[in-house]
Amino acid sequence: MYRTLIFSCLVTLCLINGSSSLKLPQYIKPCKIDATLDDCALKNGRIAIPKLLNGDSKYKIPKLDPFQIKSLTVDHGSKQIGLKLEMIDSLLTGLKHIKFTASRMDMKKRHIEWDVLVPKLELFGKYKADGKILVLPIVGNGNGNITLVNLNATYSFDFNKEKRNGKDYIKVMSSKIKFDCSRLYFKLDNLFNGDKLLGDNMNQFLDENWREVLNELGDPIAAPIAEIFTVILKGVVNEIPFDEVFLK
Repeated sequence: MYRTLIFSCLVTLCLINGSSSLKLPQYIKPCKIDATLDDCALKNGRIAIPKLLNGDSKYKIPKLDPFQIKSLTVDHGSKQIGLKLEMIDSLLTGLKHIKFTASRMDMKKRHIEWDVLVPKLELFGKYKADGKILVLPIVGNGNGNITLVNLNATYSFDFNKEKRNGKDYIKVMSSKIKFDCSRLYFKLDNLFNGDKLLGDNMNQFLDENWREVLNELGDPIAAPIAEIFTVILKGVVNEIPFDEVFLK
């Protein structure tokens, strides 16, 4: 089980009432619903994403790199891992170097998938840990850093149309993210009440067994990334009519 609590201001910014529609920003170009749709989305998305990550107040999108996370909690139990790990007042950085690599849009099924590559994604802040990882006990609190290298992610969502003021708008019904990476690094200071030997050994153990740890803890690590995509998506589609985003 995991839970992310994003600053209330970000949540508020996502909830746009759509009382009046806006036009697409100049850096986002619409695409036709035909055989060129995915190629068009990929081309135009590569131009638009960096600008969206930088924030656009007109569309209620805040600056998203760095992305501030008030609390990210991993509360996980399995045969190998029984761990409660909380990152507090953390920053997620590295998305400004994101690369949009593929698009798969099925407008009949109203299902969309986008693939991205992030060369280096880093989450750092204060942490609290208590439990076990791969049968070894772990406890501590202090400064923490989680770094993912060559993160390949697929963000997908299903949508419906909702009519407001005589126009159709996209309503996101569900979304999820899947990802993998070529390397995962942990650096947790002040483990075991500051015992340097035990702390160094645990950090080395995490480093040597990063793949097993990622397999167990991947979903909560991915949650803030999915949140960023959702902030961007809702910031645009809640305000712009469907027919102005996707041309017939």
